[in-house]
Amino acid sequence: MRLCRSARAVVLVGLSLASVAVGLEPVNPNLCPSAREVLTYLESVYQKKVLAGYNVYVHTPDDYEQTGKHAAVWARDIRWLGDAADVIRHAREHHYILTLHWHWFFGEDSAWQGKRKTPVDVGKLVTPGTPEHAQALAEMNAAADTLQRLEDADIPVLWRPLHEIDGGWFWWTDKNQPENTAQLWRMMYDLFTRTRKLDNLIWVYSAGVGKKTVAERQRFYPGAAYVDIAGIDIYGVDIRRDTQKYWDYYNTMAQVAPGKMLACSECDAIPDPQKMQDGTQPKWLYALPWWGTPDNRRPFDWALATMRHDFILTLDELPPLGQGNIAPHIGILQPLDDGSGWYPDTKPVIETYAVDRGGRVLCVEFRANGQSIGTVEAAPYTFAWNNAPAGCYDITAVAVDDAGTRTTSNNVRLAVGLVDLARGKPVTASSGKTPEKAVDGDYHSAWSSDNTDDAWIYVDLGAVHTVERVNLLWGWKIHATDFTIDVARTAPDDPRSWTTVHSEKNRAYVTWEATDRVRFTPVSARYVRLHATRRANRQTWGGYQLTALEVPIPRP
Repeated sequence: MRLCRSARAVVLVGLSLASVAVGLEPVNPNLCPSAREVLTYLESVYQKKVLAGYNVYVHTPDDYEQTGKHAAVWARDIRWLGDAADVIRHAREHHYILTLHWHWFFGEDSAWQGKRKTPVDVGKLVTPGTPEHAQALAEMNAAADTLQRLEDADIPVLWRPLHEIDGGWFWWTDKNQPENTAQLWRMMYDLFTRTRKLDNLIWVYSAGVGKKTVAERQRFYPGAAYVDIAGIDIYGVDIRRDTQKYWDYYNTMAQVAPGKMLACSECDAIPDPQKMQDGTQPKWLYALPWWGTPDNRRPFDWALATMRHDFILTLDELPPLGQGNIAPHIGILQPLDDGSGWYPDTKPVIETYAVDRGGRVLCVEFRANGQSIGTVEAAPYTFAWNNAPAGCYDITAVAVDDAGTRTTSNNVRLAVGLVDLARGKPVTASSGKTPEKAVDGDYHSAWSSDNTDDAWIYVDLGAVHTVERVNLLWGWKIHATDFTIDVARTAPDDPRSWTTVHSEKNRAYVTWEATDRVRFTPVSARYVRLHATRRANRQTWGGYQLTALEVPIPRP
């Protein structure tokens, strides 16, 4: 690719600033061996590859379920960490690179400046002898107690405190005296490193998105002696078109934190890997999307392309960091769980990858609705499901390694020997937006009802057919706990035309992508209706999200 003169200059500036980062000593000279191993690895790949990150929250749909690939860097919040023992067990099992940030609710008030009942004077927090200083130390020590449990388990942490440090929306940003914020960082570093002897922490500094001069940002920086990795949280950038904005942020941070590896520590989506690979966009150490996929800020096609790009490092490509057995990594690559998995007259072919970073994979077992359908003992781990009975299935694969550890893959929904009679047919809904998206065959689009418990949608099959199945695939978070499936032969506007063929009460709550495969006594119908009457788990902040209303029938 040819670059204009100005673009070439920007590329050279970015590369020259980044090139000095390799081979640096950690800011904590007593950094434990496992953390040194992680830092050395990060230095070895910097400017050569970009690690995929992932923000672990219940409100973010799981990238892995959509792409078959796990991120290399897993982000959690120490405030909402949950049971530390579970995190320790999970990190030990999978050996990803763990990064922790902290939404610090000082005094049990909000971390967000605009939501606090009591403002925070950062100057008093960093002044010994004040009540605020004592309170800050107490709360830091409580966080250190959790970090100590991770150190005791020999789990390194990319520790990213006071994130978006210069943004202004969190209380720790002292706009009037940024040096107080920088001192708060140093105060935490001294407590954690010199007093508490937490030697598993790699210190990650992150600035906030927005227009600020280099000089403004530098006032918040605690100094090179307190930072191992620097970065910035980038939102609101056009992932498909913007290039200069990425360079602007990158070069700004290279001046704020000279000589440090630079990470895109939060973002809407991973920047264009092809542009990073060819040098027309900066090569970040890692890029960590805050949102899962599918999301308007991180569309499915972009997540799939980035997570499977050669320039992006995923969990299965990491070296065997740390000690102990690593669970095998496995993912279904084809077919995709996007609505395309219908095989009315062909056999499904399931393509997976399986990797064991600390040993070897013995076999991959393929399952349909939890039942074994075949085993492959050598790569490539591809399985052709011959003579599959007609039906709707959840397909998974299980990798078994030489230590006997088993890992189950992402789930793909497919149908064999059936066609979806509802696909592309006319639909009518009681309310909301885009009801046609419930029958478009795309699991990443949805009908969104109005904010109400009582909502319905029906499909016109065009003629009377014998039907005995309805599949409901719900979108993110809001699904029905009470609903009926109703059918009619004629006059859908007449309430007396409808007959209920299935009734559901108190359906268990599922965070994301609840799936209902409803079977009932065969009946003749032209119209098929879902009538929802109660939302699950008191999720009343929005309407239902229905990604698919399917009416499977045997292939004609």
